[in-house]
Amino acid sequence: MTAPAPRLERTSDSFIRFVLLVIRRLTVPFAVVAVAASLRAQQISFERILRADREPNNWLTYSGTLFNQRHSPLTQITPANVKNLELQWIWQARSLEKFEATALAVDGVLYTLQGPPVQGRYQVVALDGVTGRVFWTFEYTPAPEAGPCCGRVSRGLAILGDTLFMGTIDAHLLAIDAKTGRVVWDTEAARAVDKYAITHAPLVIKDKVIVGMAGGDRGVRGFISAFDVKTGKEVWRFYTIPGPGEPGHDTWSGDSWKTGGAGVWNSGAYDADANLIYFGTGNPAPDWDGRQRLGDNLYSDSVVALDADTGRLRWHYQFTPHDEMGYDSTQVPILADIEW
Repeated sequence: MTAPAPRLERTSDSFIRFVLLVIRRLTVPFAVVAVAASLRAQQISFERILRADREPNNWLTYSGTLFNQRHSPLTQITPANVKNLELQWIWQARSLEKFEATALAVDGVLYTLQGPPVQGRYQVVALDGVTGRVFWTFEYTPAPEAGPCCGRVSRGLAILGDTLFMGTIDAHLLAIDAKTGRVVWDTEAARAVDKYAITHAPLVIKDKVIVGMAGGDRGVRGFISAFDVKTGKEVWRFYTIPGPGEPGHDTWSGDSWKTGGAGVWNSGAYDADANLIYFGTGNPAPDWDGRQRLGDNLYSDSVVALDADTGRLRWHYQFTPHDEMGYDSTQVPILADIEW
């Protein structure tokens, strides 16, 4: 029998396909575990997410592990056998928007989503990783006033226990039953009418799900929030632009801090030893004209390190003070242990 390995293939700028390719005549074990007809057995603890590098058959977070290294130790596909890859199945997404999601692979099931297609709805799907069969589909229609500056996009999902988490472009955070595709809770993390959005895959840490707000180019005051995974209630909030009396507030002139941007649109990283989460932040607003926001404009264009339990700022590093070029620093933070 052949050994399947999931792969994402970009077929054009307007649509995308999930394909399963198999290698003929391989004798190594399967990379994808066969799944039962029901999804009742799935239970992803935080300990499993924390040690995700020990489960090469799974992909339990947006970047594979909480260090965000996106490295797979699987060795089935090699330069010697790659020529033997054959198409096994295709799942065709219908979205005409950007497709920037990374699928979760969870004990043989692929969970992914497509951004709003022409009809304006998100679609989350659970797929059998071996056959491509759709277990369930969930659709969500954002508020009509939703719409970040750079496309109606969502970069993926998070999972804890048997619950998936998704941020939406109308700034809602959803908990979805991974077995059935039904909504467990729906929290309005911010108001879409105020130009907020969530465009990245949530970050699950312990009993919290953490998201940052996009909308920096539209003049929001950026922030990062943590929510209780069971109830959806906000536990803490850190503003990426300090308010009056907070360190760094004097790096904004006048009232420019109220609409200074510093949005977040990529997932963070987590270091369990330090109990710190790391997020990158975007440009200050207005992007190109800094005369309205004199000063360094903290904490735009920065990496911020926050206490995972409280959201308190431990440290920051700003790459571009008073950015007038739209450089941003929203890249996914990558953690590594390196001898220096």
